[in-house]
Amino acid sequence: MNEMDWNTSRLVITCAGGLERFLLEEIQGIGGDDYQLVGSAVEGPAGLKNLYQFCLWSRIASRILLPIAEFEYKNEQEYYESLRQVHWQMHMDVKDSLSISVSKDASVNLNTQYIMYKTKDAIVDHFRDCVGDRPNIDTRAPDLRIHVHFGKSSVQVSLELSGEPLHRRGYRVAQNEAPIKETLAAALLMSAGWPKFADNLIDPMCGSGTLLIEAAMMKADIAPGLIRKGFGFERWRYHDETLWQQVISEAAGRDLSEKIEFSIKGYDADQNSIQSSLNNIRAAGLDGCIHVERRELINFSVNEKVAAQGGVVVINPPYGERLDKDTQLIFLYRAMARLLQKNCMHWSVGLISNQVEFVDALQLEDPATFRVYNGPIRCVIRSGKVVERPTQYQRLPLPMRQINAEVVPAVDMLNRIRKNVKTISKWVEREQIAAYRIYNADIPEYNLAIDWYNGHLQVQEYAPPKTVDPDKAARRLQDAIDGLRLLFDISFSHIHVKSRQQQKGRQQYQKLSDKKRTFLIEEERALLLVNLDDYLDTGVFLDHRPTRIDIQKLAKGKRFLNLFCYTGAGTVHAALGGAKKTVSVDMSATYLNWARNNLYINGCSESVHELIQTDCLKWLKTTNDQFDVIFLDPPTFSNSKRMDGHFDVQKSQVELLDLVMKRLEPGGVVIFSNNFNKFKLEPELEQRYDVKDRTKASLPPDFSRGKPVHFCWEFRHKAGEPNVSHRIYK
Repeated sequence: MNEMDWNTSRLVITCAGGLERFLLEEIQGIGGDDYQLVGSAVEGPAGLKNLYQFCLWSRIASRILLPIAEFEYKNEQEYYESLRQVHWQMHMDVKDSLSISVSKDASVNLNTQYIMYKTKDAIVDHFRDCVGDRPNIDTRAPDLRIHVHFGKSSVQVSLELSGEPLHRRGYRVAQNEAPIKETLAAALLMSAGWPKFADNLIDPMCGSGTLLIEAAMMKADIAPGLIRKGFGFERWRYHDETLWQQVISEAAGRDLSEKIEFSIKGYDADQNSIQSSLNNIRAAGLDGCIHVERRELINFSVNEKVAAQGGVVVINPPYGERLDKDTQLIFLYRAMARLLQKNCMHWSVGLISNQVEFVDALQLEDPATFRVYNGPIRCVIRSGKVVERPTQYQRLPLPMRQINAEVVPAVDMLNRIRKNVKTISKWVEREQIAAYRIYNADIPEYNLAIDWYNGHLQVQEYAPPKTVDPDKAARRLQDAIDGLRLLFDISFSHIHVKSRQQQKGRQQYQKLSDKKRTFLIEEERALLLVNLDDYLDTGVFLDHRPTRIDIQKLAKGKRFLNLFCYTGAGTVHAALGGAKKTVSVDMSATYLNWARNNLYINGCSESVHELIQTDCLKWLKTTNDQFDVIFLDPPTFSNSKRMDGHFDVQKSQVELLDLVMKRLEPGGVVIFSNNFNKFKLEPELEQRYDVKDRTKASLPPDFSRGKPVHFCWEFRHKAGEPNVSHRIYK
């Protein structure tokens, strides 16, 4: 049997696409400068000690190959004959099992499955010819793995001495839906400067803990291969067990996990992910080195002392592969940017995403970008420093100019606006209100509702009766718009005009346009997305501001239900108030996606805040969930195709509220509101439940003039009464 020529043999170390520069730096650090990047792999001299050290210490490598033959590919028969001539007995015994894998360049047109069988035939026939017996094939746990790669003109046959891919460290006993490969996690950490330049590391969306575990092993100088069950070289004929045990012993002696101080913390909104992290940390032998806890991104914070020390934040956020097209994951990244700038100024950040525009949202200083693959998904790693940037949201004052009453149209309306603004100005400044009503049909000739939305005006024209000349009504509307432009010195693009008519059925969901222009307003710490063009409503009912703020105060530690949830503004307030869990129900996919975006921009997770698209009445009849705070603001009327029959708030109120009260825990509260101006609460509800009229208290100062724009009540179970419905509806 021929002996292997160690002087001419070379190792080929491969990695996932895009990680080549990280692999080269690492391999040279272990084995020296003789190892160089050749194509998409690192190559260098073969040697047993280097092989063992690479398998044990490489955090980036996927496979370590030893090429044993290379020849030109002409046809299948010559390929078979060339393989039979390889000195297979140098590397394995006939009693050893083997597995075969085949890869090829994209330009090569071959059936890899067929080639794999042809490779097996050649090796088996070689042994039959030489020793009269054949090795077995074992695809699960072979003694030796053989890899064949077809390039443009040649075939390289290698032994896969690392065995299973090296990212399989052995500690992943539990995982979430979209885990990051361990090798990619290590590269992400390196890109952010870990572990060289910091002792504090935080992962605010830690999932099953891969980034945390890799970070701890790097900082404590723990070889990632120490807890693996086996390597591909262990049944190879040139394996030196004594040398291998020496390399293992040297690696084990470098473990500093009990000797150095460092802080690694991970948070996640999902309890199952936290449990997976704890299981994996335990399997890695890193109990006590890593702290994990359930915490939403909305609650991300760093104490001042740690923030001043500096550190690294690493994040593997969701990629949005399964989200609805109207859901914009960019809002989650903007929430990350805001929270990092608030808590981690001048820290290093490393994150991975499948969209460059997502990572751009973090606005890192001196960013470095690496294009990589996370499995089949093409991604980018972005690293850089957190620095102060212009805020995503800034409250704008409402400016009013002096105007010449003789030349300004609609001067009476404008004077009334001045008076209204003056009346509420102290409240606006004290509460830092960004969106509010400044005019509500105060003068009959100008039957408009006008709202200030932080630099924009929404003008809603109440449709005039048929007795009014349409041309005259159009002139008055134009006069009003011209007057508003002069009073506020505002461009046409910031004045949004709509005609408001009675809406029925699906009309309330129909688009007016498709501009998709959204911007943020802030309301008691809640950031809410507003669209003034595409729909009749803007995304925020301004008259419900006090109710939303009350919900925020009530929600701490509570289970919150938002029925007919619209864009989820009430849910965001509940989340900011510390709700333990929220459920939001609506029939409209459009508004639920809007609600999802509102949750994202505030850093809220759907694992805590569930969104359900269905008919609220139907859902109430089937759910068994119980809640402490329930908010419902149903439409006046709906006959949507998604419903069985139709909904009329006056006629359906008893059925609706009986079903809602069945879902309310003792001691809890239901806030029921609607804007039907002829609505009357049924007396039997007041007899059945503890009911308090809160209409007056629920109206903010900008809606306190004239008739109430909505009615509002609080419902509670009467003392000593069980929380069961007094009627059964089929």
